[in-house]
Amino acid sequence: MRITTAITIVLFSIGGISAILISHNYFTNVHVISKQQAIALAIKFGQWSPEELENYTIEAKLLQAKFSNHVALVLDDTTMLSKPFAVPLRTGYVKNDQLFWEVIIKKQVGNDGFKEWIYEIDAINGTRIESITPNG
Repeated sequence: MRITTAITIVLFSIGGISAILISHNYFTNVHVISKQQAIALAIKFGQWSPEELENYTIEAKLLQAKFSNHVALVLDDTTMLSKPFAVPLRTGYVKNDQLFWEVIIKKQVGNDGFKEWIYEIDAINGTRIESITPNG
C-alpha cells in the first residue's frame, strides 16, 4: 500500500510540474499565426477568388521590423531565429521589433515583368497592417 501511495504522489508531482512548465512556456513565448493563416488572410483581405489565383504565385515571409537600420529581419517561423539576410522595410505602419507576415501575390506580365500585391499582416493578431497594390 505504501508503494502505491508513493507512486501516486510521484506521478501527481510530475503532472503538476509538467503543467507549470507548459504554462510558463505558453505565457512567456511569442505565438504567431502560421504562414498558411497569413496567406488565407491576405487572400481574404484582397478579396481574391480561387479562379483569379490560378496563374499567380504566392510567397510569405515572417519579418521583424528594425527601425535602427530601416530593414526587416527575415525569421524562421518555427525557431523564431533570424536568417542571415534582411529585406528593406516597406511598411510605415509597424512598430520597432513588431512581427509581421509579408504576403506577396505575383502575376507574370510579359517575359520580364511582374505585378505584385503585397499584404503586411500582424503576426500576433492577424490584422492587416498595410496593403500595397500595383494600382496604388
